[in-house]
Amino acid sequence: WGYKFNIYLVPPSPQKYVRVALKNMDELGLFTDSKEWVETKKKTIEETSNAKNYAETIPFLQKAIKVAGGKHSFIEHEEDISKRSITKYIKPKAEIEGNTLILTIPEFTGNDSQASDYANFLESSLHKNNYNGVIVDLRGNRGGDLSPMVLGLSPLLPDGTLFTYVDKSSHSKPVELQNGEINSGGSSTKVSDNKKIKKAPIAVLIDNNTGSSGELTALCFKGIPNVKFLGSDSAGYTSANQTVYLYDGSTLQITSAFVKDRTNNIYKNFPISPDIQTNNAKSSAIEWIKSQIK
Repeated sequence: WGYKFNIYLVPPSPQKYVRVALKNMDELGLFTDSKEWVETKKKTIEETSNAKNYAETIPFLQKAIKVAGGKHSFIEHEEDISKRSITKYIKPKAEIEGNTLILTIPEFTGNDSQASDYANFLESSLHKNNYNGVIVDLRGNRGGDLSPMVLGLSPLLPDGTLFTYVDKSSHSKPVELQNGEINSGGSSTKVSDNKKIKKAPIAVLIDNNTGSSGELTALCFKGIPNVKFLGSDSAGYTSANQTVYLYDGSTLQITSAFVKDRTNNIYKNFPISPDIQTNNAKSSAIEWIKSQIK
């Protein structure tokens, strides 16, 4: 059971390191019931049988994890994790154009203080401005921590199940919003005012650079009657990754669940298609919101 907790009495050999990584992929990956995966495991063990260190095994494990978990799965080195931890925090924006509130929602990677700042900026922008409609601009949002994005937008979202994770055994885990909190497993962020904003038309903008948690944030709005999606197809990383730590500090990011929206549509790394395909998403959204105001 040591590999489960990354505990060893002696450092594992490169070959043991590979077998541990493959075992985790086998248990968690969405596509490990395929013939290709059986062959990939065998080939990976053969290709790394003479590896002298962990680094030599990584290129082969990178190929294997794509078979086990699909395109959203990857291996992250310890130095890459360190670089990510100091990634510059990008704050969301709020602008009024005409009678429309435009919220720009960038990807989020940051600490708990920054997560709180991110979420509460969006929440306060929704409550302190006067507007007839809202544009939620997720174009270029490649993901990160879901919690501050969704909590910042929570005044626009009904409490309850936002979407559901579904694993390869068809087990479901709903992601729920309740009283200004979300059970997504991300940062422990709260917003100061979770009072709901009703009836305002909401335009969600997406493009081919909207991915991962950016796409999941968009999916939180699927099935809400006053919402319209505009732009182009999203990146198609509509799935959830589980993190597994390896002995040398690297991590396996294994895709372990697909996503089902509130309309029961299941996304298996499929892109989200907008209701209105347009290269001028912002201007089209403003025109659509105007058409909804009576």
